[in-house]
Amino acid sequence: MFRGIRFKLSLVTFVLIAAISTGSFVVVINIIDIFLSGELLKKGFSTARSTATIAGYNITSGDRLALDNLVVKIKQSHKDIIYVAVVGEDKAIKAHSNLELTGKNFSRSSGELIKQETDGSIVRRIKGEGKSFYEFATPIIFSDKKIGEIFLGINDDSLISSKIWARRRIILVFVSALVVGVPGIFFLSTLVTTPIRRLTDSTSRLKAGKYEGEIRAVSRDELGVLTGNFNEMAKVIKNQENKLDHYAKELESSYLSMVRILAAAIDARDKYTLGHSTRVAKLALLIGEKLDLKEEELRDLELVCLIHDVGKIRTPDIILNKDARLNGEEYRIIMKHPEHGAEILGLSKSLHKYIPAVLHHHEWYNGNGYPSRLKGDEIPLFALIIATTDAYDAMTSSRSYRVGISKESAVNEIIKFKGTQFDPHITDLFLETLRDYENGRSFSFLEMPA
Repeated sequence: MFRGIRFKLSLVTFVLIAAISTGSFVVVINIIDIFLSGELLKKGFSTARSTATIAGYNITSGDRLALDNLVVKIKQSHKDIIYVAVVGEDKAIKAHSNLELTGKNFSRSSGELIKQETDGSIVRRIKGEGKSFYEFATPIIFSDKKIGEIFLGINDDSLISSKIWARRRIILVFVSALVVGVPGIFFLSTLVTTPIRRLTDSTSRLKAGKYEGEIRAVSRDELGVLTGNFNEMAKVIKNQENKLDHYAKELESSYLSMVRILAAAIDARDKYTLGHSTRVAKLALLIGEKLDLKEEELRDLELVCLIHDVGKIRTPDIILNKDARLNGEEYRIIMKHPEHGAEILGLSKSLHKYIPAVLHHHEWYNGNGYPSRLKGDEIPLFALIIATTDAYDAMTSSRSYRVGISKESAVNEIIKFKGTQFDPHITDLFLETLRDYENGRSFSFLEMPA
């Protein structure tokens, strides 16, 4: 019996299935581990960099209360954040989520270096006393000078729990598949080739992320059960992917919240333009609806509107809050804010897609704008939309040295410069948007600002 071809073929087939299952298990676990760890690092670096951007302004302005408020809010908004610390160049803690540590010297924890970014940001894994966490460190840069660092501790309990849960479920499915498949392999060895080939192909597709559906079971015997167990395993993996997607969406929600905080901080520097970015975003989204932009595109449009003036972080307060018109040199300085904004967004890979709109939102349709003198279709769509809504809000907003003009006068100015400063098609959609609002039409995305 043990020398027969059936036994040998069954044994070889069983060993092959065991090897494939083990290899698939290792690959799937590795993919899940890499994905979960990568999402944690993305969240940590994104939160640390956003915090550093806001903290840089607060440090230079000497606003200690704003720093304390910043670190406390960030810790409260993320359950897995252990601490947030703003540390000066002298190693003294300027702000800490544990207020009792403010003013003391910061002692950097020693641990395994996990990753180092080109902008100087690093993350270490700290272990000790039966606990472990990730510590992110990001330099605070203001006017091209390092003025401190942000330290962020993130608990890895949720990451470890997710990995353990995934491994247990996948092991259970693999063991079940092997146990049920043994009788079928031994007694029906001649029929093993086809199911094994299908399992191998499906495992490869699953590994490559191209798995499209269940494997068709050609019989109701053990091999059919094995096929069914593989399908169950695939469902477990797909369900895990869905949970990971949900986790990613939560990260995105936190990321968008940080962007909104950043936009509010930018607008708050100039009391006369407080809320400017939000109003520009609302108007832009109404135009985006008329362009039939998809939901993801509308979300990107809203975000880039909120941060289109991020470069003004580098503009001195004496220029932003001047009670008179700017002179030539001051105007040249403020004209640099699109380029400064592009440089700031360039520090994070996740923000690179917003650079074109931020860099070119002051270009003119006829090529007389700045900084690159682009014209016509050379100008990105989002930049064309922002150029129109930004100009409208600027004209209707009051400044210390002038009162904002009426909406009717602002509309006439935009019509006057249609085809020169503003894109004709975007201008028509903008005017149509205003008429629709005046006629009481409701919009599905956001309401028109007052």
